[in-house]
Amino acid sequence: MEIDSDKWRDLALPDKRLLSSSTIIDIKNATDCDSIAPQAPMTTEYEKNLTYRFKSTNAFGNGEYTNTFTNSSTINNNNNNVSSKGKSKIFPGRLKKRVVLKNGSVNLSKERVEKRSQRYLQDTFTTMVDIQWRWNLLVFSMGFLLSWLGFAVVWYLIAYAHGDLDGPSSNDRRKCVNGVDTFATAFLFSVETQHTIGYGSRYTNEECPEAIFVMCVQSITGVMIQCFVVGFVFAKLSRPKKRSQTLMFSRNACICLRDGKLCLMFRVGDVRNRSHIIGASISALVIDRKITSEGEVIPYYHNRVDVKFDNSDSNVFLVWPATIVHEVDSSSPFYSMSADAMIRERFEIVVILEGTIESTGQSIQARTSYLPCEILWGHRFEHMISYRKDTGQYRVDYSKFNNTYEVDTPTSSAKDYYESLRIINDNIKLDSFVPLHIFNNKFKEDSVKVEQQLNNDSNSSLFPFKIPIRIPYLKTFDKSAN
Repeated sequence: MEIDSDKWRDLALPDKRLLSSSTIIDIKNATDCDSIAPQAPMTTEYEKNLTYRFKSTNAFGNGEYTNTFTNSSTINNNNNNVSSKGKSKIFPGRLKKRVVLKNGSVNLSKERVEKRSQRYLQDTFTTMVDIQWRWNLLVFSMGFLLSWLGFAVVWYLIAYAHGDLDGPSSNDRRKCVNGVDTFATAFLFSVETQHTIGYGSRYTNEECPEAIFVMCVQSITGVMIQCFVVGFVFAKLSRPKKRSQTLMFSRNACICLRDGKLCLMFRVGDVRNRSHIIGASISALVIDRKITSEGEVIPYYHNRVDVKFDNSDSNVFLVWPATIVHEVDSSSPFYSMSADAMIRERFEIVVILEGTIESTGQSIQARTSYLPCEILWGHRFEHMISYRKDTGQYRVDYSKFNNTYEVDTPTSSAKDYYESLRIINDNIKLDSFVPLHIFNNKFKEDSVKVEQQLNNDSNSSLFPFKIPIRIPYLKTFDKSAN
């Protein structure tokens, strides 16, 4: 069955599940994974056993690829392929529109820059540090070779002008440079002088002042070239860019309840044991399309969102993996997004971790990003820290770094969820705002009755949308109910 990606995104989630479970859907012009993946939590036993199959052709004509959506959570530690419940397993060839790639590289090419080569040459040091090693080695080799050849020509001209190439010198006329009578010997003397080898068979004397001056100039030039080479190599080797490869971000982000608030969470960790990241801070921004009040369309608008680690601010204690939390409140760009609506959006969450390397004192930055299809609604990260009594140490199991499990989470938007809680609290006349899932036992029956009454009253002007009955959340979170 063929269907365009735009029409597929407009289908309701039950229709997507019904179609994909009965046939292979051929989605045309699909360029990003959020146009396909069914994300909302599965509710029935039938849905939990479904496998969604898609055959999609990308918009750039680069061939076909296949996506399989499954609800069985499998993890392969050998190739690091993860398939979480209700999410997609992406096969090679899948195209994703993102500014920052998962490895932190910026997916950007700058074209038609005026005088680009001239600007790069003016910033020689940065250019040399940024280019690849093979080009560095080529530049260094050419620098030494050209300096040897250049001074070899100078020595040969000095010998030629002094008549040292005519034949053996007499007792009355000494050579400017003993042992230099051909271009080959001039080249060897140039190498020996520049690197202070001094074999002894070729040397200058006081016969020619110009030879003494050239020898001093070449010695200084050789030292300068070596200093440049050592500086470039050291700067390239000591770059903190490679240190960022030992910083890990979770493959997916999660949305679930924490302390009664809807939160978006992702995980970050440092695999090194000794050289920690000190003063680590983390920030996040959402890149999305925005239309201003004047009608201006900003296709890639940067909206910074607040993130925190546990009960602190954005500073992270990164001795073990940390779960970074963004509370979906009224200031959040996800405040009005439900589980079904989020998968249709085309935003990108860019996460930036900055800090100082403890061993070198250099600053470091690591980046990653999350697309809507990489956000697991109704999931929570597994715990990966335990204490071993036999060794007396805390143990971090990085095989669980990307593992998640399903939890009861409202599929409505945070705005609707908080509004429903406010109305329920107002009707029960509680002294303070109490989330539904932590009501005391004496309020449970009344709260459910209020929800049912509001849902049955279709003419209610206070609450114009359907309130989901959250009896399962009461039973799930209240362990003493049984």
